[in-house]
Amino acid sequence: MNVKMYALNLGYFDTDMEMILTGHPDLVLQPEHRERKKVRYKCPSLGFIVEHPEGRILFETGTSPYWRDEWPEEYKKPTDWGQLQPEDFLQHKLELMGLGPEDSRYVVVGHLHCDHAGGLRLFEKAGAEILIHEGEYKGALSLEEDENFMARADFEFLPRKKPTLIYGEQEIMTGVRLTSVPGHTWGTMGMLTKLEHTGWVFFPTDALHHHKTYGPPVVGSFLLTMFLDKWASSVEKIRRLSKKYEALIVPGHDETGIRQHADGATDLVQLEFYPSHVYE
Repeated sequence: MNVKMYALNLGYFDTDMEMILTGHPDLVLQPEHRERKKVRYKCPSLGFIVEHPEGRILFETGTSPYWRDEWPEEYKKPTDWGQLQPEDFLQHKLELMGLGPEDSRYVVVGHLHCDHAGGLRLFEKAGAEILIHEGEYKGALSLEEDENFMARADFEFLPRKKPTLIYGEQEIMTGVRLTSVPGHTWGTMGMLTKLEHTGWVFFPTDALHHHKTYGPPVVGSFLLTMFLDKWASSVEKIRRLSKKYEALIVPGHDETGIRQHADGATDLVQLEFYPSHVYE
């Protein structure tokens, strides 16, 4: 089956590495490292397009171009979002590919944090079907104001759009599976896609921020995770599924992927982005 995947770099923001990897041994003070400098991380925002014979899928939509005006001030600190440029946002990336909002069959919401759902409103009037985990939908719509690093302007149209709610595990196309990986948010949801030459690709969104999150031991973002116990279980679920499918794991905010082998070994893989590379 001829399935292609395009990885989209939707711009960078600058943050403290400990926001991503709280408590990682490379970052905390230890007896042999009594002083350390703070590490700033040029953090990529990512989106993915899967070209499938049964239709086009968009996984995640990056940051809104209206973030300066819409976000509460606390969302803008301590992270520096000023590096984002007009050409980084999803609409521009789609236009470069000759695509518009009406050209996707499915838009899959990994989770609704504002650096992942900022382009979602492009699809309010398009024919694309928005897929979101039921827990994420109910949790976000229960918010009466912007909080938990979510911006209601990104998703307040969803009740009018009537998205498709996903419960647990579901195959939406041949070789394309959605999987529940909660903890980072109420209903964080990943996606597995099978490519002919690359094999299975796992998109865990921020259930796995960075390749160093994967461990073992697992190291995560305590400041940005709602339910730590569920999140830790979800990372182990990602590990199990990735061993089963020998998947290439693409973390939510990293340009380095992880190739998981069935015997437990892993290799780090430098990710490549459209237009310089297309995964097949």
